[in-house]
Amino acid sequence: MLTEKRSVGHARRQAIDEAAPKSEELQIRVEEERPDVFRQVILYVLGRVEGKPNIGEAVLHNLFYFIDFDYYEKFEENLMGETYIKDGYGPTSVNLTRILHCMEEEGTIQKTEQVYHNYSQNRYLPTGRSDTDLLRARDIEHIEQVLDRFSGMSAAELSEYLHNDIPWKCARYGKPIPYETVFYRDDRYSVSESDDAL
Repeated sequence: MLTEKRSVGHARRQAIDEAAPKSEELQIRVEEERPDVFRQVILYVLGRVEGKPNIGEAVLHNLFYFIDFDYYEKFEENLMGETYIKDGYGPTSVNLTRILHCMEEEGTIQKTEQVYHNYSQNRYLPTGRSDTDLLRARDIEHIEQVLDRFSGMSAAELSEYLHNDIPWKCARYGKPIPYETVFYRDDRYSVSESDDAL
């Protein structure tokens, strides 16, 4: 079953390779926008990183980018269905700030402002436990792996790291970052198992 899935992934990558000269025209293929899942992932992540002084809103944008794009590379489907725009600081989630504001108004999270390395940052703390009924075991395992890799980094460190990630490099400023470009990642960024390993 896994080998069959990887074969489909290999065929998909070959189709992308044939279209490589038009890589700037790759579309973001969001199979399903999943705002309820996004909210649960936000609460789960905030609960896991609570108390880490480096986790402001800028770091959250980067963490969710890696959660979404690494998930797409591994499973060839979207976890949250979120769109990310390339800007000067890193990938910006189109809906994160709005959702955080709504969750703050509902009392699900609490916003605080703190100074970290001489920069003011918006921090968010969950007011209760996260509900994970929409998340599968593999979703939580995946989120944990991303948090293990990146939640200790500052916004500047994450930004520097992701500026060499192929999806980021392929996108144009102010435009959506295409999910399909994860299949061009090099070994430093790739999270999928190679066909040879199967």
